[in-house]
Amino acid sequence: MKMTLRSLTAIMIAVGLSILGMGEDCEVASQELAQDQVVVFGIPMGDINTIDPMGGFGIQSRPIFHHIWGSLVRYPIGDASSLDFEPDLATKWEVSPDKLTWTFHLRKGVKWQGGYGEFTSEDVVHSLGRVKNSKVSSYRSHYEHFKEVSAIDKYTVQITTARPDPFLLVKLANYYGGFIVCKKAIERAGAFDRLISLTKEEAIGTGPFKFEEYRPKDRIVLTRNDDYWEGKPIIEKLVFRYIPDAGARELALLKGEIAVTLGAYDGKWLDYIKSKGIIVEPWGPADVKALWFNLKMKPFDDRRIREAFAYGMSSEQIYEMQGKNISEYCTSPVPTRMYGHIDAGWGKYKRDPEKAKKLLAEAGYPNGLTVKLFMSSSIYFYPKMVVYQNELKECGINLEMTQVDDTIYWGKVREGICPIGMYGGKYPTAHYWLRLFYHSDSRLGAPKAAYNWMGYSNPEVDKLIELAETTFDKKAQLDSLAKAQTLIVQDLPAIPSIEVYAPTVRNPWFDLGYKPVANFLFISEVGLKTKILKH
Repeated sequence: MKMTLRSLTAIMIAVGLSILGMGEDCEVASQELAQDQVVVFGIPMGDINTIDPMGGFGIQSRPIFHHIWGSLVRYPIGDASSLDFEPDLATKWEVSPDKLTWTFHLRKGVKWQGGYGEFTSEDVVHSLGRVKNSKVSSYRSHYEHFKEVSAIDKYTVQITTARPDPFLLVKLANYYGGFIVCKKAIERAGAFDRLISLTKEEAIGTGPFKFEEYRPKDRIVLTRNDDYWEGKPIIEKLVFRYIPDAGARELALLKGEIAVTLGAYDGKWLDYIKSKGIIVEPWGPADVKALWFNLKMKPFDDRRIREAFAYGMSSEQIYEMQGKNISEYCTSPVPTRMYGHIDAGWGKYKRDPEKAKKLLAEAGYPNGLTVKLFMSSSIYFYPKMVVYQNELKECGINLEMTQVDDTIYWGKVREGICPIGMYGGKYPTAHYWLRLFYHSDSRLGAPKAAYNWMGYSNPEVDKLIELAETTFDKKAQLDSLAKAQTLIVQDLPAIPSIEVYAPTVRNPWFDLGYKPVANFLFISEVGLKTKILKH
């Protein structure tokens, strides 16, 4: 069965383009091509963390996965907000009447890079077994309900699940652990229970580009795969340069040394870079930044304290600081315009210092409250927390923040010693957001722990999330997602900060060849029609 949400996708694209101003691209299709079809990316990190698609999803790695490896199904290029999946290594698929067995018919004649022969059902079985069972897999918990993955014949695969999964295609798409790796290459390297090495012998895919070179703390180079099943891309080479310094990336962009990079989450900077002729593209899906409370630590087990914070903070300064082109106000724990989102009332909390003081007094803090906390020095979190620190001080809440490196910060979070924190992310559907952040099973210390550092638990919310994850009835699915969001907002284990889109910036001579709406890369993806124009 193929999920189709064409009407939703059309609305999202239209609204997204009008609100976010994505239609200002000055590309001209008839312009002459540049002689060198080389795309240089400016990656805002010091080095890659892994080239293994099951080993992580950081910005330093994600764009590389998408260009080397294929998946059974894929998002339409440029629109990962759509659940209308396209065929990739599978040409068609169907689900049994009991919704427990999925059958995928594979594309014939697809060649592995590096002379490893034809892609077959054995590669699919091996890849999904690896992402489910390998000790170093980052995504095991998302595949544990895969009861059996079997090769019916050379070009047919069946997946049997322990429960119905209406979002199974999300797990098989070019995101999370859905990338298919080469069984022969993995077995030869012994990489089932270790990550793939950055070598031509291990980084073997079926995608439009193949691994060529790695220079530590400098770059990764991919070259065109002339045997790609869908045809040769126009682009001949991809160069991923690791440039952690923002000033160096800006200079390289303006000088034309890089084609595209992730810009600053700063409205004034984005206006400035746009004035220089650079195209600013806010990529969805939105990332909801929220301030979460450790409900196991006093006084945050008291809802009145959490409400005092909610009335003591505002998102207006953050909105202006980030810039309206990449920002939206939060109304739910699920991002705006995402499938399953509703206005759950999160936005009802308008800044009211007097009301915040009154709530503090009622909770036993008439003279105010001091909270000591660690906070990441990351640009994604610290500037926002400084704004809130100043606002909350006027309400009698004193945040004594110790600024630490991002790695140290997350270590403190996982130790469970942070009274409050901030986090967000990019996830494909509402049920992912709710499962990862608000289900009891995702609590810190649980066997399936994810991002529920709050220690939040509501059995009714758990049941609603589980219903949304298992029913193929769209109305029941959306109703359960809506009720879960409403209950979470009522319980207030976290309060909204801001929604933000990834501010990708590119030179106008880098012609994408498609409309940019949403992806999980934080940067542009290269398609078959992507090209470098003469400049």
